[in-house]
Amino acid sequence: MLKDRNIYEVVDLSKERKAIKNHWIFKIKSDSHYKSWLDVKKFSQVKEINFDELFSSVVCYKTTCLFLAVVALENIYIIDVKTAYLYSDLDKEIYMEQSKGFRQSGKEEKVWQLY
Repeated sequence: MLKDRNIYEVVDLSKERKAIKNHWIFKIKSDSHYKSWLDVKKFSQVKEINFDELFSSVVCYKTTCLFLAVVALENIYIIDVKTAYLYSDLDKEIYMEQSKGFRQSGKEEKVWQLY
């Protein structure tokens, strides 16, 4: 999904930058469905710079209720809600190490620059 949405580019990391570390989390839900997500390793964050920031798609409950009410009233179909947060732009340069299992051959030492 990340690759299909073109939200990153594989680039060389400059010496004055630091790449965020990450790891995959895999879970089997109670209904036997599989779930996975890419998570930032917290220890790679810098205290007083980005330690208290939350890098996750978090939706306000009231906003979700309002959205669903409008959808129901207007007979609108909801499409691709799970990846909607991938379309927001970042206001900072963020670099992340290539994820284990998704490293591009011949470019293993490069990092992802997130958009």
